[in-house]
Amino acid sequence: MDSKKLKQEDEDFDEQIEEVQIVKAKTAKEMKAMYRPVFRENPTKYYPVEVFKKYGYSRAHCKCGTIYWRRTEERDTCGDSECVGSYTFIGKGFGQGKQGKKITYSDAWDLYKKAMTGAKTPCTAIDRYPVVARWRNDVDYVAAGIFCFQPYCVTGELEPPANPLIQPQFCLRFNDLDNIGLSGRHYSGFIMMGNQVFNKPNDFKYFDEECIEYHLEWLLSMGCDLDEVTLVEDVWSGGGNLGSSIEIFAHGLEVGNMVFTRFKYFPSGEIEELDVKVIDVGIGLERIPWLINGAATSYEDVFGNSFKWLQEKLSLNIQQDVWEKFGPYATLLNVDEQDDISKTWEKIAEKMDIGLTSQQIQEKIVPVKEQYIICDHTRTIFMAIYDGSLPSNVGGGSNIRNIIRRTFSILKKNNWFDKIGGIDGYLELMNQHKNELSKIYGPFKEYKSFDEIIKKEYNSWLSTNTEAKSKLDRLLKKNKVLSLDNWILAVTTYGISADQIQEITGQQIPGNFYYALAEQKESQQKQEKAVLYNTAHLNETQNLYYDNHKLLKFESKILEVFNNVTQKNKRNIVILESSAFYPTSGGQQNDIGKITIGSEQYQVVDVEKVGKCVLHILDRELEQENNDAYIGQTAVGEVDEERRTTLKNHHTATHIVFAACRNVLGPHIWQAGAKKTTKFAHLDITHYQSLNKEKELEIENYANNIVLSNKNINKSLIDKSVAEKEHGFKLYQGGIVPGNTLRIVNIDETDVEACCGTHADNTSEVGWIKILKSSRIQDGIVRLYFVAGTKVMEKLNQQSQVVSELQNLWDVQQTQIVSKADEIFNRAKKAEKEVEEQQSIILSLRMQQLEDKKTPLVYYRAIEQESRFYFSFMGKYIQAQKQNKQGVIFIGRVKPNGERFVFGQFGDNTLFNADEFLELFKDENECPNPKYTTRLEKLSVKEGKKSVKVDGVLQFLYNGKINENKVINYLTSKNFEKGEF
Repeated sequence: MDSKKLKQEDEDFDEQIEEVQIVKAKTAKEMKAMYRPVFRENPTKYYPVEVFKKYGYSRAHCKCGTIYWRRTEERDTCGDSECVGSYTFIGKGFGQGKQGKKITYSDAWDLYKKAMTGAKTPCTAIDRYPVVARWRNDVDYVAAGIFCFQPYCVTGELEPPANPLIQPQFCLRFNDLDNIGLSGRHYSGFIMMGNQVFNKPNDFKYFDEECIEYHLEWLLSMGCDLDEVTLVEDVWSGGGNLGSSIEIFAHGLEVGNMVFTRFKYFPSGEIEELDVKVIDVGIGLERIPWLINGAATSYEDVFGNSFKWLQEKLSLNIQQDVWEKFGPYATLLNVDEQDDISKTWEKIAEKMDIGLTSQQIQEKIVPVKEQYIICDHTRTIFMAIYDGSLPSNVGGGSNIRNIIRRTFSILKKNNWFDKIGGIDGYLELMNQHKNELSKIYGPFKEYKSFDEIIKKEYNSWLSTNTEAKSKLDRLLKKNKVLSLDNWILAVTTYGISADQIQEITGQQIPGNFYYALAEQKESQQKQEKAVLYNTAHLNETQNLYYDNHKLLKFESKILEVFNNVTQKNKRNIVILESSAFYPTSGGQQNDIGKITIGSEQYQVVDVEKVGKCVLHILDRELEQENNDAYIGQTAVGEVDEERRTTLKNHHTATHIVFAACRNVLGPHIWQAGAKKTTKFAHLDITHYQSLNKEKELEIENYANNIVLSNKNINKSLIDKSVAEKEHGFKLYQGGIVPGNTLRIVNIDETDVEACCGTHADNTSEVGWIKILKSSRIQDGIVRLYFVAGTKVMEKLNQQSQVVSELQNLWDVQQTQIVSKADEIFNRAKKAEKEVEEQQSIILSLRMQQLEDKKTPLVYYRAIEQESRFYFSFMGKYIQAQKQNKQGVIFIGRVKPNGERFVFGQFGDNTLFNADEFLELFKDENECPNPKYTTRLEKLSVKEGKKSVKVDGVLQFLYNGKINENKVINYLTSKNFEKGEF
């Protein structure tokens, strides 16, 4: 057996998730500020002034500088709560609510649906989209209804599911977490009643004039007096688009926002006009029953049964009289807009005039506020996880983890966990949310892994994070009080949640922390891959492999010849009218083969797709120097059959393994990436923990049962709207694609996806599937490596060869290999223990020598290649080192790969500059950013049966290639003595 070959194949496993380049972009707030003056100067161009006049509105200027429209001069402000001074509807209601005709949360949606489906141009009500935006690569979650239709419906490349439409879309936003439970109106998860209209040049529905009219009529249908309603001019920006907007205000509350999108903007801030003019109306459903009913907060109407359930469990006085007085002024507490929050509280206490200080008011409000936070966050968590998100330390999942741990922290701090029934009670609260939301969304399907995900997160939160504490200790040495930037650094770079930081440091989370964190994330966008060739002038390449994946030989005319910009303008790129060569796409490697042009034969070494065209990269330059001479010539292509078959099997196996994972592990499984090569394939799935061998085998067995079931694999082009209605968004495991037609790959009763790869016609063609290994490549993502077809036989043959070599090496029968291995392992373990005992004696003598000589700093050349031993035995000497103010460094022996370890331990962390020392290992080529494997400034050591913490010390480990002379010279310059033994 070729052991080097096996080792090389093992090294080919890529356990890094592909990184996307990030560029700095203008935020939505910056775009609004940039274009607001432009729109204001020309109202007749950007705003629907005619319909304003029709309903008796006239233009006015507010003291805050805002331009708004009103029906009566009594409305002397724009209507925003900052200008009004409070919510004036609380305790009174609005519209039909003034007559005692209150509405529920679900009633509010029904009333809107009735008004908009009955408008002059009727809208169609559609179902919500998942909150996890799998059809987009620039955002993690749906933050507004229009996100469901960006970018392709907005650009006109894709037909919307209805036009015009309305939708009760659940949305997630994490920039207002600081205000939740306090302002009365903020949520991390809310339902946006959306009205979207897509006006194409040849298919115009309606625009701003009609939109304003329909929504004013909706307000009138609920008995609202338009004299109490103001309409504010503004600019809206988000999701890459920009347009004028009209905000509806009543009694200090923003009811909704009507956006008339006309522009697309780029990261630089430049804009261009859209061919498709879009209306995007967003109305927070939570605000409508609040406004109509006049409750102290919107949370009372929205959370209903869930808040009632929580109240019954906690048996707390909700201080209703205080909240009714506080509610009107809660709007003043927008955390991100406050310079001095304490002064605002004092102002509120003065306005409430109930004989309580601001501190006393806060003490009465906070317990209820924290219950509202729990209700809000648990509802958001339920919707996010139900729709396929997982808590993690990266990406959108970090937001979910933050709010889960925030709720755990609140429950723990207030001793509420036991009162609600522990984690089972926590899950029951989510069940209450599910029942309430089903009144709007209908029944939710069973989610078998939901409880397990929450319990896993709970157990993870309970465990102590020693590394997190160590990192924070280092940060606190430089900053006794953590700044806002320090908090953001700890959360985004160290992966420590805000509640952990608060618990470890005892410092309060900054009031505007979550807002600042969300702002930072918004300013980062994923950069698209650069396009090196312009193919816009060429016809689309006809993809013959879709018509017949078994077609290997074909003829086609040459359309274009390009010089290869990545190979010094080598003339070796050919574009054909049609091609059976599959280009690298969807994680699948390209075909290879040969192309014959005239009498010359060229090897096709790579195939790429740029725009609509397939580029064939040849192994050498074309014979003739004039590229134009080739255009129109007939070329004969021949695809390598063995490679095509292997890739086809691996791609089909990817679908099968995915279906197996979803069935074995649960509905939270979504594809997070995939790669199909000739050696093996890998599939990245969303999963909350590593897979053990038992789970790997269970998935493998399930996959092979699918193979043996001889299931047909149907490939067809289907209208997008039809496919989505039939199969839902599980189609988009690899993200959405533009166009109104989808290529659907349907494995009978097993898996349905929109996919553009090469696939078998029946699962039996794939042959056996073998899972090689799995690894957790990122928090919340597990990668499975597997082979299929003939590659399984190759792997089995290699394993058989290993078994044969072990039989010969150990002179045993196959049935005796395991027992022989156990025997060898036990002997090795015994020998290792004896070696460790000897090492321990040597180390003890060294440390005794160090203590006797009273030498403060010493370094040794270690005889070991591995550092594990030092972590096991050095901790017990730290107290003596601390007492004597001594430090020691061990430089490990060189390993076969050229690396070695450096282990250091100091009784006082001021004795040694670990940051300066780390710079010695910097190498621009091999190690531009060296990092310690471990660095601790607090150790826990055993004293008898007790564990004692020793602070202010230093222990570190570095692994990598080092210049030993450089290290020794540095240590000598710092007064280290060379240890001899």
